[in-house]
Amino acid sequence: MHKKVDLLVIGAGSAGRYAARSAASLGKSVLLVEKGPFGGLCILKGCMPSKALLRPAHVFHLMKHRLKDLGLSVDGSVKADIPAIVRMKNAMIREMAEDARKTIEATPGITLLTGSFSFTGPQAGLLGDTPVHFDKAVIATGSRVHVPAIPGLEEEWILTSDDVLEMEEIPSSTLVLGGGPVGLELGQYLSCLGSDVTLADTNQNWHPQTDPQLAREYLGTLASRGLNIHLGIRAEKFDRGAGEKPFFSFHADGKNHKVPFDRVLLATGRRPDTSGLNLPAAQVQTTRHGHIQVDAFLRTSNHSIFAAGDVTGILPVLNLATFHGEMAGRNAVLPVPVTVREPVVPVAIFTDPEYARAGLTESMAQARRIPVKTGRISFSDLGKAIVYRETEGGLKIVIHAKSREILGVELFGPGASDLVHTVATAMHFHATIDQYQEILHIHPTFSEIFKYLADDMTEAI
Repeated sequence: MHKKVDLLVIGAGSAGRYAARSAASLGKSVLLVEKGPFGGLCILKGCMPSKALLRPAHVFHLMKHRLKDLGLSVDGSVKADIPAIVRMKNAMIREMAEDARKTIEATPGITLLTGSFSFTGPQAGLLGDTPVHFDKAVIATGSRVHVPAIPGLEEEWILTSDDVLEMEEIPSSTLVLGGGPVGLELGQYLSCLGSDVTLADTNQNWHPQTDPQLAREYLGTLASRGLNIHLGIRAEKFDRGAGEKPFFSFHADGKNHKVPFDRVLLATGRRPDTSGLNLPAAQVQTTRHGHIQVDAFLRTSNHSIFAAGDVTGILPVLNLATFHGEMAGRNAVLPVPVTVREPVVPVAIFTDPEYARAGLTESMAQARRIPVKTGRISFSDLGKAIVYRETEGGLKIVIHAKSREILGVELFGPGASDLVHTVATAMHFHATIDQYQEILHIHPTFSEIFKYLADDMTEAI
């Protein structure tokens, strides 16, 4: 059997599903292929399962360590049923994946098929043994776990993020390599449930583009809640003495450290999942790290093929993946593609407390030679934070020094992943700090902290 379609979409994750639906809404025939399982990274192994685990872990930690702050106590011990937590997570994920599948199957114009696709030419390929010809295509195959070769690190010690999501027994001690969102979130998950967690990262300043003061305060709060964090590590070495527990030695903070562990969580990043696609046959070029290169229209080097999502390496977050998926699907079938705008992209880390930012940080603005002014405020100055006993947090806003347009926001604190949208929305409409200051906020709320800082930055009060 031979198939000919207007648009071929490879990968049914978030970017792929949005690309398929976008093109189908314009009346095009779409073949969406997925090698399986259906759902994509966010639903199956990323955003959703990790948050389903973090919620009970955070509540468990609060009940064990922070009830006294609220004048509460528990008669008896608090226990965590890890197998039950994992079972509930799995049930939620199955339902989400099934809902996503039903949405695709109910969309007119989309045919969903399971199988591995490989290109045989610029506008042709094989789905299994079935020849497929397409007018245009979108590659949205996402990313995969990357396990780097580290001297001395034995395979039996290694955990990936996929492994942690399925674990029904928590290691007594865990070494986490990598201080990004995955390392911090899953490191805190393990810590909250009783593992002695040490997180190590080679970056001296956590993430170089973040505000140094805010980063120190954020990481310090995570440390106060159980994580042992070491940045700027050097001279790393794995070893195991005769009959002894394995250990990781390194130099950081002017000292030599030797950390014993049971398991090692590798949170050192992911790689684009293009294995088996045979991209050279499609004349699609990649970077040295394997990401598919795209232009301002999300076209690859073969202008009949577009790409979106993690496979491009632009920014591996779902909100951008769905936006780019929609635009790639639309551009692929339009007579003339449109330039894809640069949206305000809020990002977050779902630790307790949370971290979030959107737009430019001060250092990013300085690198672009944009004149800026900044303001900052602590959650300890906020009424609701005080009465809720959630005063650990801080906020920084960056504005243009001349136009006073809000350019960026960075914060950590309770509900930061939700709060960041308040300013991100203002940024989308190019609001100035003076315009934002005019907005009334409910009292007492956590979002009121933006109003307080806007008052300070405009000298309105």
